[in-house]
Amino acid sequence: MPDRDFYEILEVSREASPEEIKKSYRRLAKELHPDRNPDDKEAEERFKDVSAAYAVVSDVEKRKLYDQFGEMGLRDGFDPEAYQAATQGAGGFGGFDFGDIFGGAVRGRAGGGRHVEFNLEDLFGGAGPSRGGYVRAPQRGADIRSEVTIDFREAVLGCTKELSLRSAEGERTLKVRIPAGVRNDGKIRLRGQGGLGVNGGPAGDLVLGVKVRKHPYFSVRGKQLHVRVPVTPLEAYAGAKVTLPTPGGSVQLSIPAGSQNGSKLRLRGKGIQQKGKPNGDLIAHLEILVPEGHSDEVEEALKTVQDAFEKDPRDDLEL
Repeated sequence: MPDRDFYEILEVSREASPEEIKKSYRRLAKELHPDRNPDDKEAEERFKDVSAAYAVVSDVEKRKLYDQFGEMGLRDGFDPEAYQAATQGAGGFGGFDFGDIFGGAVRGRAGGGRHVEFNLEDLFGGAGPSRGGYVRAPQRGADIRSEVTIDFREAVLGCTKELSLRSAEGERTLKVRIPAGVRNDGKIRLRGQGGLGVNGGPAGDLVLGVKVRKHPYFSVRGKQLHVRVPVTPLEAYAGAKVTLPTPGGSVQLSIPAGSQNGSKLRLRGKGIQQKGKPNGDLIAHLEILVPEGHSDEVEEALKTVQDAFEKDPRDDLEL
């Protein structure tokens, strides 16, 4: 089984600071917690992966071993020096005991009576050591990191972008599909699109950072799409139907009579439409506007509105 990418699971870069890792972990743990996602098996599995990944990369020593040796470096009894001697060659393998790599656990019973299984393919990519020669283990290619900036609409609906990538192997053009619902500062990993592997090892990945331009009315909060909806005082007071754009097309939004500034209306299933997941909701926030400029007629009309208040609207305002 290939190593899991703990950094990808935590949605941080390999160079992320402990503070950045902790911040991302807390956000994901809160978002994926079983209490917030009852009966959601996918969220439950992701929550377990995030917890396991954080347990490693939040620990200085474990992170160092993981960065250098992958998940194998986290096994009980793993000896980094013995592993390096085995994979880089130490005058051949005459008399070399692979049990040294895991402190003798390979020979039979480890300390405390616990049996540890060890597969030489983990070290040599499916090929055992050759007699009288050096072992050159397959090495995975380097990851390539790039960045793309997209409009908010493209982030909500998804889009395709053409990127020019430059690496040690030269320059190439790649079309990348940006999935619907991608977040600002989100990352997309394209397997096998990074640097070439060494000694038959797999290619690295392309890690694409996504920047999303702000929208004057729409925003994303958690799993929901939010929109500011300007309405007139009459529409708020008497009620109205207004046309509202959504990812699935325009809809009619019913504004209840007596709506106040800041009132929120939920349109179920009219939010972000991610592939393979239920449609999110759209939350409309009403913003009551008054006409710009100055007009004596408008002022007189608003005085009539003000006289309709039975008491000072700030009577209850206190600290």
